[in-house]
Amino acid sequence: MIKPMAVASASLLLLLALVSPSWATGFNHVLKPGRYKIEVIVENPHNGLQKTVRHIERCLEPQAITNHVIFEMLSDTPASACPKYEICAGETRTGFMAHCVPASPTSAVGMFALEPDNFRGRIEVKDGNGQLTNVEIQYGERLGDCEPAVPEQTQGQ
Repeated sequence: MIKPMAVASASLLLLLALVSPSWATGFNHVLKPGRYKIEVIVENPHNGLQKTVRHIERCLEPQAITNHVIFEMLSDTPASACPKYEICAGETRTGFMAHCVPASPTSAVGMFALEPDNFRGRIEVKDGNGQLTNVEIQYGERLGDCEPAVPEQTQGQ
């Protein structure tokens, strides 16, 4: 007979293995490094109406793509500051889960489809009762290579 504690421990170890950064390190995605223009859209979860809230440009470095640290919430929602756990789902998919502290049981799940020169993603935010409260959609398009970094100058030079 399997003891409930053994099942719970095994489940926890499996979950930690799946969300551990070491699980994902070194995996090659199809998304090319470079400078990307990202459109950020919020969707009203009650009526489906969408509104673009910002456009940003971001340099996606090769190491950041490999280590799955490039995707995050870019709109102003309560879950955007919550701790994230990266998920690797294959060469053409990636994502994250975020969970806030127990005082604010907000959580978010984001999944992104990757292609060599673009990506698209959807992030769903739920409250502590499991109700969908916010939806963020991102479309990223590669514009070219990243600009070379300009060395910072110190005062007095």
